[in-house]
Amino acid sequence: MLTEEELYEESLNANLYYLRTLRDFCINIELSFYGDNPYKERASALAKKSQDLGREIVTFTNGKVPSKGLNYQIYYTEYTLPTEKLTEKLFNINLGTDITEMQLTLTPTDNFEVNQDGINEITSINERALVAANEFIELAREIRNEMTSNNLFSYSYPTMYNFMIITIELYIGELNRLKERLSKDPIIALDTEYGYNITAYEITSFLRGLIDPNATSYIEVLNNILNEIYPKLLEDYNSLPLSPENQIALMERSIAVIRRIRLLIRDMLKDLLDSKLYFIIEPLAIDNFYRNINYFLYAIDADSKEV
Repeated sequence: MLTEEELYEESLNANLYYLRTLRDFCINIELSFYGDNPYKERASALAKKSQDLGREIVTFTNGKVPSKGLNYQIYYTEYTLPTEKLTEKLFNINLGTDITEMQLTLTPTDNFEVNQDGINEITSINERALVAANEFIELAREIRNEMTSNNLFSYSYPTMYNFMIITIELYIGELNRLKERLSKDPIIALDTEYGYNITAYEITSFLRGLIDPNATSYIEVLNNILNEIYPKLLEDYNSLPLSPENQIALMERSIAVIRRIRLLIRDMLKDLLDSKLYFIIEPLAIDNFYRNINYFLYAIDADSKEV
């Protein structure tokens, strides 16, 4: 059972990460359609709702957030604001970068003075975030089904929607766990690890398909992760008996490959912002992938000195 302090801190971390992720996914949907489209309007409304909730968190906490989340760069990264501005420039879209600028002034702390007002506020945000997350799942599934039935054209593709759905389902799982004030048990933790490995594999696959085909050095590394490392790791998650020894070994292997992907995406972002690398997706999405990888490391509590 979570204490009030644990509920408060875990809610801040989950929401500040996932609400931005939800916003980014909605932006991806908006940019996936040409001209007027009702799906664009729904995605835009959800993006605004996500931003407003994130802004509300920063306001009511007076900018004080868990230091661990800042250390792992799960709320924003050094590339978030630049990729937002580049996306605005390339797609003529207003992303509301003020929330990022607000978050750049966040204050890390490990000591929260939790009172009933704070618990009530964060509980309210959790409840409204859960509604928004479920709305997104409904929207994403509807679009995916229409696309796969040849009733709708999108510049995105069904596997991207599968990835977004899986990610936000993880968010919904976190919000429901927080609602019940449940601590993670080993089985839940292992399932979560497996879920993040699936999303990390999908991210690697997306990068392989979206990157400039002339970027051969990046493609070689991506192919190695996709074709050699991850198939065996995912197979072992499904086949090895559940034991403390196996769980530790799987976690260590997961951390190793995730750190490799993290460094790879960091280099990609640097080259992207220096106009040395190109993708057929909005720049904001690459930073989203980077934060997703950071959140994986945060979630399994890797050594922060190596992050």
